[in-house]
Amino acid sequence: MPFATFLAVIQTYYHPEARNDNFDELVEWARAGRGGEKMAVFKAELTRLVQGERAGLRPGAIEAAAEYDDWSTDEEFLDWLWQELYPDEPAPRPVG
Repeated sequence: MPFATFLAVIQTYYHPEARNDNFDELVEWARAGRGGEKMAVFKAELTRLVQGERAGLRPGAIEAAAEYDDWSTDEEFLDWLWQELYPDEPAPRPVG
């Protein structure tokens, strides 16, 4: 399934039922470059999503995994997430 790692990590660390307990750990892993292969795949998938690549991703999948309510679109959520996790790196530019 495309973006399976991204969706699983978001559901585990950002979903409202887990966010208060787990999101800080995700931020720490991302900023410290920890989490091994799983976080490397997560970052690669997040990069593709921020760039606008959604091939194979079912509509509503990001919103369902995150259950975000502070953003109107996936793009707003993804841009915020990039800045939160990787503040020292410029956000990836859209492709094409």
